[in-house]
Amino acid sequence: MRRALDLAARGRYSVSPNPMVGCVIVRDGNVIAEGWHHRAGEPHAEIEALRDVDARGATMIVTLEPCNHHGRTPPCVDAIIAAGITRVVIAMRDPHEVAAGGVEKLREAGIEVEIGVLEAEARKLNEVFIQAVTHRRPFVILKAGMTLDGKLATVTRDSRWITSEAARQKSLELREQYDAILTGGGTIRDDNPQLTRRLGLASTPWTRIVLDRRRIVPPDATVLTDGGNTIHITEDVDLDTLLADLYFRGIQSLIVEGGSNVLSSFIRRRLWQKLIVFIAPMVVGGAEARSIFSGEGAAKLADAYRFRFDGVEIIGDDVMITAHQRA
Repeated sequence: MRRALDLAARGRYSVSPNPMVGCVIVRDGNVIAEGWHHRAGEPHAEIEALRDVDARGATMIVTLEPCNHHGRTPPCVDAIIAAGITRVVIAMRDPHEVAAGGVEKLREAGIEVEIGVLEAEARKLNEVFIQAVTHRRPFVILKAGMTLDGKLATVTRDSRWITSEAARQKSLELREQYDAILTGGGTIRDDNPQLTRRLGLASTPWTRIVLDRRRIVPPDATVLTDGGNTIHITEDVDLDTLLADLYFRGIQSLIVEGGSNVLSSFIRRRLWQKLIVFIAPMVVGGAEARSIFSGEGAAKLADAYRFRFDGVEIIGDDVMITAHQRA
C-alpha cells in the first residue's frame, strides 16, 4: 500500500478535479503490475495496472475504492471483475456519492475485499478531494510569510522580501498543486504581483481571484492585463457564498495569499482547512505594522482561534510551519 500511495502522489500536479490514486497488483508475494491515475479523463490507476498483465487469481492493492459509475471512463469494478482478481485491498472508501459502491459490487462478484490499510495516509494524500466532494467547497489553504514578531510588512508596507528565495520557491511549488489563488485589492495595489504558475509542473487550469470591494486595484494591474484567468470581484461578497460559487466553477482547492484583512476574514469565519506560514529570522516591530491576524482580538484564551501543528521544516533561512483546523 505504501508503494501504491507513492505512485498516487505522482498525479498531484495533473489529476484535479479527480483524486490521486495508485494501484499495485501482486501474485504470490511478487508485484506483477503497477499503475497510477495520470490526469482527469484518462484511465484510472486500476485500468493502468491491468494493462498487458494476466491478473487471474492476483491481489489488487489500491489507495481508493474502485469506482462504480460511468463518468469520462467506464467503471473500474467491471474491469477488475473481468480480469479475474480474487482479492482487493483498499486504503479508503470513496467519499464521492456518485462513484461509491465499488466495494459492494466486488463482494457480490465473490471477490474478497479488505478496507482501511494505511487509511490515514490515504486521507491525508487526498485531503483536497475529500473536502471538496464532502462539503462542496474548495479546500482552502492560508499562506503567509511573516517576521518572527508576526508582521506581514513594515509600518511603511515594505514586504519585499521578508522570506528567503527558498521559501518563495516553495510557495511557487504550492501553486502547482492547487486550482486557484485568492488575494485582496490592497496586495494588488501595493505589490502588483503576477500570481502565476511559473514552474511548468501543473497541467490543470489556474484561476486568480481578487477581492476588491473598495475598487483600489489599478486598471493596469498585471492580473487584469496579462491575459490570464482572473476573477475580479468589486462588490462586497459573503466568503462562504464565494467558496460555493468557486466549487460550482470546478475549483476544488484554493490558496489564500492575501494581506491581514483577507487572512483574518477567513480565520474568523473558520473557512480554511490548512495553514502554511513561513517565518523569517527577523523582527520589525511597529504597532501599526500589519500582522497575520488583525481587528478585534480574543478577550480570553478560551475564545482563541485554535489549530493543530502538523509539521515544522527549515526552508532556506526560514521556518515553515504547517497546521490544520482542529476538528
